[in-house]
Amino acid sequence: MTGIEVQGPEPDWQPAAQPPYYTGKNPAFQYSVWEHAVPLYQMIGVLALPVQPVARRLCLQVERSWDGLDGLDVVMFSLKGFSLAISKHDGNPRGVSYVWLTEPHEQADEALDTLLEVVGIGEEAVAFRGDAHDVREERRTASQEAPPSLWARFRRAIGVVRS
Repeated sequence: MTGIEVQGPEPDWQPAAQPPYYTGKNPAFQYSVWEHAVPLYQMIGVLALPVQPVARRLCLQVERSWDGLDGLDVVMFSLKGFSLAISKHDGNPRGVSYVWLTEPHEQADEALDTLLEVVGIGEEAVAFRGDAHDVREERRTASQEAPPSLWARFRRAIGVVRS
């Protein structure tokens, strides 16, 4: 014991992880491990189920975390040479969860197929393949009808927008 005492927070300091960030008097701003790491990841798909059933099947421990949006459940693991993460924000519609490669890989479809095979679920469990946040329109010629964007297809897949 060193006998060094650290005072508590100042009375007008808000919690460091509480939005809106940088607006209070607390000089610290806390960010989560998930918030720090996820920009480096490659989204490869969206499952139409939460994290827990997949975690149970693979004997994984679900971690509870948070980021600037809300709370989330996440598992990070390696599977047959692929480094994966599955996350589900509390606010995700209809309990969908995102599947990520934690180390971007050219064989994203093979990674998702490997996950489905090992977990023992079929393509019906995939609400969307690819990056659901990629809103770029697919290229088309003037004579073709515009295909829906990836984001529009994702929203339709999870029931937010009906076709």
